[in-house]
Amino acid sequence: MAKEKIEQLADLKWLNQMVSDKNQLYKEDLKRRKSYHQESVDKRLVEDYLEEGYEVHKELVRVVHVRKQKKIDEILEDRVWHLFYLMGYHEISSGRQFKVKIKRPNSEPLYKQIDVLAKDDETVIVTECKASKKMTKDRSLQSAIEEFANLKGPIGDALQEHYGKETKLRIIWLFVTYNLIWSDNDKKRASGGNIKIIKEDELRYYLQNAEHLRGAARFQFLAEFFKGTKIPGLANVTVPAIRGKLGGKTFYTFVSTPKQILKIAFINHRTLNDPGGAPTYQRLVGKNRLKQISKFIKNGGYFPNNILVNFISEVNFDNREKDEDNNITFGNLHLPNTYRSVWVIDGQHRLYGYAPLDEEYLSQNIMVTAFEGMKTVEEANLFVTINHTQKSVKKSLIDDLEGDLNWGSEIPSERIGAIAARLINRLNHDFGEPFNGRVTQIDITVTEITCLTIPLLKEGIKKSGLIGKSIFKGKELQPGPLSGLSDFETLERARSVLNGYFGLIANSNKKLWEDGRSGYLCINVSIQGYLLLLSAIIRYMEIHKGLEARQLKPSDLLLEIADYLEEPILKWLEKSNNSEMEKNFKVQYGAGGPREYFFRLCKKVNEHFHDFSPEGFSVWLDEQSEEKILDADKKIKELNIEVQKNIFNKFKELYGTEKDAFWHKGVLDKNIQKNAFETSLDVLPEERLHLENYLNFIQYKQIVENKVHWDIFKPQFNIPMYGQKGQAKNLKWMDRINEMRRIHGHATQDRQYNLKDYEDLDFIYTEFMRRLPLDESESHNTGD
Repeated sequence: MAKEKIEQLADLKWLNQMVSDKNQLYKEDLKRRKSYHQESVDKRLVEDYLEEGYEVHKELVRVVHVRKQKKIDEILEDRVWHLFYLMGYHEISSGRQFKVKIKRPNSEPLYKQIDVLAKDDETVIVTECKASKKMTKDRSLQSAIEEFANLKGPIGDALQEHYGKETKLRIIWLFVTYNLIWSDNDKKRASGGNIKIIKEDELRYYLQNAEHLRGAARFQFLAEFFKGTKIPGLANVTVPAIRGKLGGKTFYTFVSTPKQILKIAFINHRTLNDPGGAPTYQRLVGKNRLKQISKFIKNGGYFPNNILVNFISEVNFDNREKDEDNNITFGNLHLPNTYRSVWVIDGQHRLYGYAPLDEEYLSQNIMVTAFEGMKTVEEANLFVTINHTQKSVKKSLIDDLEGDLNWGSEIPSERIGAIAARLINRLNHDFGEPFNGRVTQIDITVTEITCLTIPLLKEGIKKSGLIGKSIFKGKELQPGPLSGLSDFETLERARSVLNGYFGLIANSNKKLWEDGRSGYLCINVSIQGYLLLLSAIIRYMEIHKGLEARQLKPSDLLLEIADYLEEPILKWLEKSNNSEMEKNFKVQYGAGGPREYFFRLCKKVNEHFHDFSPEGFSVWLDEQSEEKILDADKKIKELNIEVQKNIFNKFKELYGTEKDAFWHKGVLDKNIQKNAFETSLDVLPEERLHLENYLNFIQYKQIVENKVHWDIFKPQFNIPMYGQKGQAKNLKWMDRINEMRRIHGHATQDRQYNLKDYEDLDFIYTEFMRRLPLDESESHNTGD
């Protein structure tokens, strides 16, 4: 009797730990969403909480709000719980000590803890969570996987017994990890036990998708794990349809309902790469757009255009009548009844806009056009054709798709772009490697840490020439130092070398690397600069050691590269911090940034290897010369003085100085007069000068080019620049000086004179000073 009562209490405990009430689910989700525990405590008890690791968050009159950060394993469990809540599972385990009772013959029952358990009408998800604070490579999951696999049978029996065998629930066994590197053996163990794996990047995708789709995300989630499995309640569903040919492809046009299509549909999102290697092309469904469409439907709206999908395998079609003239057949189409059997090519928002609505809307008619057995690359091409023509596809998505759409192209530039795009994708998904999770993906929020972008990284790889370059006016492909015998070999070779190369850089100062934007190390411009440096070091190594990079194994090539990185770069990074990086490597945005970053890296390498001088480096170094900068500043200052003096000396000769006639009759533009007067008001009256001292250089140009006075200024000011012919007034040199005055007046580490500035300035200075009247020229030359 006592034993029976204990078992009843144990069963009751289990029942009490499953939450199905909507209000209770909402309240628990509020707690689970936070990364900390918060308590409101009496001021007299605060010290006790502080000893337990809590911190004071806010002090009120009578109570104090204290907080304590959750541990990483609890945060992971909470994120999984929140995912199931967003997807609309109406019964979820509560608390962190949830246990399922497992009966054992001739023995006491076993109570097995389950991290998160969720149930809807058709499925149960049993989840085991493992997390590490830091990325861990060497942690074996063998024992945890084997224990989980061995308990699947007993746990499944317990669930069926509790919910009733007649429910025929399908169970998904999930192993969710964070910061753990899965070995190939552990992956095989999980697969052998039919245990599905979700890693941090996939969990991130599912969460964001669920934030957008809410309950509709469950269809996408189940399609991922029940691929090819029959769906209860969808057997033998037929719809009237038309079958025909379009572009050589079989298509069907029919009317169905959202309720039928949603269960079998799948969206091929870029943010969740198909584990089978199929190219992915869709963006995440837009949350706001989805709300607008749902509201539109509820208000009686409908869509007259078809949703475009692809049946991934052949479907059954019963012929009824054929129209020979139009080559179409009327009949009944048997809808597929398995998960992930219909891939949405276009119209995902129109379809999923029905998902959060009531049953009456889910039973409304929608028009569908379906292709049959179309390859995923063809789907992607069709998706781009439809949406790019309508200007609705972001350039970043087109860049991301290039690795799939142009793979194996005979056009060299397309071929290089495709390898680069696919390479970036691989690097972003290589767990434990430097770029893992650092590249932004379509519709996934950019952060200070995840801030690398595919278009700029792709541009960096292409400009480096590491995987080849297009030559002979784009007709031929010249292999690069990381090229292999095939595109696939190039991909894997470049992947190994770049992971190793940037691993050296990242490991030299992990804080800077992990800081993202504020570290100036793992950002677009720096990665582009380091790619250029890698290419330059390889060329230098080949010349000095007589080696050919393409003949070296990736591991051997990395050893050679490390020789040139160790002292000048890696040791410097090791001792550096954020402020030092900002001082040395904060460069301007835009096209010139990567090259500037690259040359600054070259300067450090050159300090140890004095003959290391990639193309353009010596010119850049010359532009940084302190002596040249001072000389340019001096010439610009002298030009400004002489231009002003020449203009107003001529006006004084022409109009005299009485009642400031030279000013009023010389400066005819009233706006220039007004601006000079207003500028002078900023100066104390006792220090105020005459108004000609408050003009800027462009205003000098406007005064000189006025047709009333042009003839008197032409001998000194009419200076044609190189290649400038047939101009009535050759005054573009004044615009150039004005540009350089901005550099002089607002110089920064990024904003310096370049070689062309020096050349133009020397020419202009010499020409103008040569044309000055003799007395002014002599005065200038003697320094009087």
